[in-house]
Amino acid sequence: MDAILSLHDDERADEDIQELVFSLTRTLNQETDLTAGLPEETGGLGTKGDIGIVGQIILAALSSGTVVALLQVLKSYVERKPTLRIEIENADGSKVKIEAEHLKTDRIEQTTRAVQQLCEHSRDTDNGGNG
Repeated sequence: MDAILSLHDDERADEDIQELVFSLTRTLNQETDLTAGLPEETGGLGTKGDIGIVGQIILAALSSGTVVALLQVLKSYVERKPTLRIEIENADGSKVKIEAEHLKTDRIEQTTRAVQQLCEHSRDTDNGGNG
């Protein structure tokens, strides 16, 4: 499934969030089987871009099998920036919100299942037509 991953942090400026987006996109492409990219509406380097797009990454081919790798990468980012909040949204608008506590050892399995269920829900919706 394709999904939108959004980064939020009230303590950081949009420019700082966008730098994190660029870094995270590179890391996801290098270290996972996901294909991560920027929304086409995002302005180029040095431009502000659409405020609704700041902080977003398009994840192609997010599946139950790629969730563990995705969360491991996200965990490394959240460990460095604990105020970072992440939201993953599928095509039908279902969302999973992830904060630092959701990536700790005692909660990572629960978070993994929640994102996997998001993937399954999206696949069921895609295969089931209008529901």
